Amino acid sequence: MYIQKIACLTAKSGQAQQLRDALLALEALTRDEPGCKAFTFYQAISNPAAFTLLEWFVDQAAFDLHLAQPYTHAFFARQLVAGGQAFDASPGVFAPT
Repeated sequence: MYIQKIACLTAKSGQAQQLRDALLALEALTRDEPGCKAFTFYQAISNPAAFTLLEWFVDQAAFDLHLAQPYTHAFFARQLVAGGQAFDASPGVFAPT
């Protein structure tokens, strides 16, 4: 069963560009993971500190592998996020292009 996540993140004050850069790096590495079907993000035009991530993995094991990657740990270790929420998405909510 596919694992689909939607995450809404808010950058810490003055850290929007750094968070964008970190997400770009994470996106490139994550897309190369064997179990990743899609991984992308959007930055709000009206609020540059707000980001929405769309993640799609082939199964829970692939998602767990993503979370265990050193670059995923490094992303969170940078502590660029002031707050956020992650949601499980229903199958078919989004699909990779």
